[in-house]
Amino acid sequence: MKGFFQALPAVGVVVLACALANGATAQGAFVDHHVTGNWYEPHRPGHGLQIEMLDLSQALVAWYTYDMDGEPLWLLGLGDVEGNVLTAEMRRYSGARFPDDFDPHDISGAVWGDIHFRLTDCDQATISYTPADDFHLPDEFPLERLTRIDGARCPMTDDFDESRSFNLDRGRQGFEALFLDYWDGEEDELELEWGHSALPDGWSTRNGIRISGNNRTDDLMMVLMRPIDGLVPDTTYRLELEMQFATNVPSGCVGVGGSPGESVYMRLGGAGERPDYVLEDDASGRMPPMRRPSIDLGQQASPGEYALAVGNMANGLDEEWCTDPDRPWRLKRVTTAGQDFEVTADETGRIWVYGLSDSGFESTSTWYMTEFVARLSPAD
Repeated sequence: MKGFFQALPAVGVVVLACALANGATAQGAFVDHHVTGNWYEPHRPGHGLQIEMLDLSQALVAWYTYDMDGEPLWLLGLGDVEGNVLTAEMRRYSGARFPDDFDPHDISGAVWGDIHFRLTDCDQATISYTPADDFHLPDEFPLERLTRIDGARCPMTDDFDESRSFNLDRGRQGFEALFLDYWDGEEDELELEWGHSALPDGWSTRNGIRISGNNRTDDLMMVLMRPIDGLVPDTTYRLELEMQFATNVPSGCVGVGGSPGESVYMRLGGAGERPDYVLEDDASGRMPPMRRPSIDLGQQASPGEYALAVGNMANGLDEEWCTDPDRPWRLKRVTTAGQDFEVTADETGRIWVYGLSDSGFESTSTWYMTEFVARLSPAD
């Protein structure tokens, strides 16, 4: 487990929510389902806790560490939760062998001691422990979150009045496509496509909205958007957006014009008007007019007034996969959490929300939207 608790920080684990910058404090912290994940000591990586919240205010706890002889030591316990404290009696097990020689009757277990996991904010905690033997002294040390379950968020920062969630497995859910930053009339040459379909192999039992285009104009933007109705007319809302999408582009690949992963930028945004295109004449007069965004959606790595930068297409697979035609697809989640963003509803109480890719990679990019979430509260 040493490699696990050391390697994940090195590759940049993304925490989807819960930063103190959002106003989270120790006040109101409580242990709940959002605590599920891995926790480690950043100044001494290589050991840590894995917590899985169960019902009835209980949690399964595993502490992966080492004994006095330097051998791996796994401590397991079923703990009880009260407020912001998880208390568990930890046991050490031994005796059984690796399959095929595994026999559950060989397992023996003994109490190692007690731990107290105290949550101080969304991603910070302390652990204190009292061993049952005479070889270890009671002690405590700080913990930080290492991983979070996909889609989970911190209730301490969940201060939005309403949430609109769209699962694209069941249909388009009102989303439509908009392609931008290309020469008008060249849709066929750029192979612009979109529609609701099954995901590729490995995920073929799920569906999503597929969008694809061949960037031959140095800068192809592909948008999936939908309206949100029923808001108070002419009212400004704080807006937080989250999108899950499927991508098969490994990290660190090289491509024409830029990387097919890191040079295809993802943004999320919203506006009080429907995004559209405007025609911009070519200064030389030799090319057709360009279809440009009708509102400021940003430019590749740079966010715009109506769209925030949230990441790119790279899915974290090693670059050794870059040339493999059967490279796997992965689900990736991006969010605007931690970035201030406000949108004013129009006179009918409608806003438009969207996820988009903006490509500097001069070839084909394809991704599938699988989930989209919008959280809103009046700005005042």
